[in-house]
Amino acid sequence: MNRCQKFKRGDTEILIFGTIRGLVSERKKVRDIVEDFLPDTILLGISPEQWEGLKKYVEKPFKIEPNDYEIIYALKLEKFGQVGLPVPTYLEILNLSQKRNLDIVPIDMDDDSYSDLFTKKIDIIKLIRFDMRKKKLYKMIFDANSPEEFVIKWDKEVNKIKEYREIEEERERFMSKRIIEAVEDGNKKRIMVVVEFERFGGIVERINLKG
Repeated sequence: MNRCQKFKRGDTEILIFGTIRGLVSERKKVRDIVEDFLPDTILLGISPEQWEGLKKYVEKPFKIEPNDYEIIYALKLEKFGQVGLPVPTYLEILNLSQKRNLDIVPIDMDDDSYSDLFTKKIDIIKLIRFDMRKKKLYKMIFDANSPEEFVIKWDKEVNKIKEYREIEEERERFMSKRIIEAVEDGNKKRIMVVVEFERFGGIVERINLKG
């Protein structure tokens, strides 16, 4: 599956990369893309709070407690290679930003906006239904021949409850808007966007930067 898309809008070149969260091998992939594309800024599909937390982790590592869904995801993903936490792609981007003096802009919702959206969409019944699906996911055999195929199937299963799927669609709309704003601003000539592969297709479709 194609995980890289290039667009051009005026004098601005945009490259969007969909990363597989968790795979350690993604560090080399993102490093190679940066070295080839030479962006002057990277728009990163995480929240501002996650970005700040990542920087604190690198400065002074602390224990990370993954939730049940993250543990099951990692166990299933190990079929395709070594898995790490924090997300290896994001660690590599932080490393590259320091080495190359790159401007990194987190483009996902901040924690308060996400919490407001979650509260509006998810009631206690849906929360219980979501929690009860963990056992099913743990036992499920994902018939996937690549990590790309796996994460798409995983995302579909995790977001089978309509309201959870709507939250992810809202994240896509939010990040797409931020990307378009950065492009239309015109201050950057080479913009690289890194988002989780699950959201990659929806974002590429929404930004429609082919002109």
